[in-house]
Amino acid sequence: MWIRSAFWSGKPKPGAKQNFRSAIDGELLAGLKALPEVRDVKALWPKRLEDEPPAIYCQILVYFDGVENIDKMLESPERHKLRERVVEVAAMFDGKVSHIDYEAV
Repeated sequence: MWIRSAFWSGKPKPGAKQNFRSAIDGELLAGLKALPEVRDVKALWPKRLEDEPPAIYCQILVYFDGVENIDKMLESPERHKLRERVVEVAAMFDGKVSHIDYEAV
């Protein structure tokens, strides 16, 4: 199994906290789960911090059977369409989004 992780590092812009959270939980998770090759999707919202971790406001985990499934999803027209909404959500966020693909054994 492989997991593609999106790290939202920073914080929502002033006044955008609720809209940002609603967009992630209500739209982006469902949109990601509907993409080709995706097994499951979860959002992680940090609540308890220890030992000064990086400023990750939200982490999204997208599960796949294999690395080739990630590649197929990334190339899909559905993913390119969803990226338009991700750009709009990112405009509510003061920070950056980065990704890491993990092999889970």
